[in-house]
Amino acid sequence: MKVTNRMNIIKNIELDIPDDIGRDFLTKLMGGRLIPQMEKMLEDKKGICIDALEPAAVYGKFDISSIEGDFVHFKSGHIFNGPNISKILEGSDTAVIFIFTLGKKIDDLVNKERDSGNTLGTIILDAITTSMLGPLGDHVNKTIKDSIPVKKGYGTTCTYSPGQYKWTIEEQKEIFKMVDGSKIGVRLNESFLMIPFKSISGIYGFGPEDKINKTRVACDLCPRENCIGRR
Repeated sequence: MKVTNRMNIIKNIELDIPDDIGRDFLTKLMGGRLIPQMEKMLEDKKGICIDALEPAAVYGKFDISSIEGDFVHFKSGHIFNGPNISKILEGSDTAVIFIFTLGKKIDDLVNKERDSGNTLGTIILDAITTSMLGPLGDHVNKTIKDSIPVKKGYGTTCTYSPGQYKWTIEEQKEIFKMVDGSKIGVRLNESFLMIPFKSISGIYGFGPEDKINKTRVACDLCPRENCIGRR
């Protein structure tokens, strides 16, 4: 798969993992209350998850040539299609496209627990590792923004990912044409889902503060108010 822009890879990432990682996600999943068994398992399995972490990221910067209707055209020749991606990138003249992952060992850990038949343990591990994507995303986005010179008066949009509201998961194909996920061990399966599963891809734009979209987070575009992932 050909990638047409210079890529930047981030490895050897040391994450600051909160002591209560996974608690909020699991509490929402369980309807607002955790039983003592879950509390203990959260604490027991947190260290196992931390030991399995192999966080890494890859990203590239792309110039936008035009935004026409639902289509975002890049000078590289790539095109994104979707009403919200065109809305979010409106006013931006460049964009950063990224992929980051917790690594294969995390998937192996969750799959082994699932194969053992321990449903509760699987739910706990999934809650912890899903929550770990937040600190990793914060670290990656800070690293990217610190590494890219930003013109005076410029700002960044919120991030947006394929699979979020009105941006189809099939758009992952274009993401992976632009940024080579294999450099950090991430690939797409036949359903356009990333393997390892605990991985995220996305984009955000750079442009003049008075022109870029001011949407705070992509959740603001989505009407699903009771979504467990809402921020």
